[in-house]
Amino acid sequence: MNQISQNNLHEVYSSRKITKGGDAMYMRLINGRWFSNIRDKKNPKNKIQVSLDAYKHEKIKAIRNLGVVFDDIKKGINPTSARKNIHKLELPGKVAERTEAALRKHIYPFFGAYKPREIDKAKIEKYIEHRFGFNADGELQAYKNTIEKELLALQRLLQTVYGESYKLPKVKYKKLNKEMLSPLTLDQIEVVSKYVLDTYKPVYWIMAYTGMDVSDVVSLKPRDFQDGWIKKERGKSGIEIEVPVCEPLADILKNVPWPIHQDARIFPDMTANGCAIHVRRCFKKAGLDGYGSKYLRRFIASILMDKGYSRYWIGKALAHAEGSNVTKKYTQVYPPTLKEAFGKIKPGVKMG
Repeated sequence: MNQISQNNLHEVYSSRKITKGGDAMYMRLINGRWFSNIRDKKNPKNKIQVSLDAYKHEKIKAIRNLGVVFDDIKKGINPTSARKNIHKLELPGKVAERTEAALRKHIYPFFGAYKPREIDKAKIEKYIEHRFGFNADGELQAYKNTIEKELLALQRLLQTVYGESYKLPKVKYKKLNKEMLSPLTLDQIEVVSKYVLDTYKPVYWIMAYTGMDVSDVVSLKPRDFQDGWIKKERGKSGIEIEVPVCEPLADILKNVPWPIHQDARIFPDMTANGCAIHVRRCFKKAGLDGYGSKYLRRFIASILMDKGYSRYWIGKALAHAEGSNVTKKYTQVYPPTLKEAFGKIKPGVKMG
């Protein structure tokens, strides 16, 4: 059965007349149940055929539900997907791994049994309560970046039904702040590396020595290495990554099997999500619960800050947008450096 495309839904029929005798051309019986049978005037091979939730003897009910189908078409709503449960909706084309993980872990399990029409502000509030609960004042709370990414995935699903202009209802909640752990030291990173499986170690050390996102590391190709540098477009932002391959990393890369084709992935069997989970578990085994691949990225930022480099240059190294607030969040000063700086404050000594 072919479906009429989302963009052409409103063109199927610009007007309709349903009478006691004139509805048959828009309906048909299949195994004793009524279904819509609406054909595209421009392409008669395409048709919308959805259940009208009525048996053979319930023709009046079928006609009434057929009217709902036509109303959906007029509004640009896909009547086929509008009647599916959320867990049966899929995003078209290539889906980012992070989005796919949000759908699989959170959106489908909670919203999966609902139909698109049932997703309203109250359901979204229940979802936020389910994920993060209430604060001491009885207010909904959530980590802003986390909940926005998850609800964006839900919104994109519903856009396959309602069109690209559809937006989820706004819900108010109090922003939770994640505790920022102390920046990693190279000694800690080396201790954790002992728990990392050999298959993951090259990816682990590339993250540690470059500050690249795990998704950008697992997608590395031979053509990304140019004259002792890694140069590639960052997957998240499209900003150019340009970092030097330091000597320790060069030694590690010598033992990595290199594909012959320049456009083949160096780590073809790796996924960003799988690597991130493994790294997080290794940190936990090493007694550093709460740390993960993001902190390997922050390690580079903090090392550069500790050595006196400006946030502008650190942002360049991390392929952040100019003036990004994330750069400020990633850069932390190591306690010994701070202690050394304050140790220079002595009676009679002018600072600066």
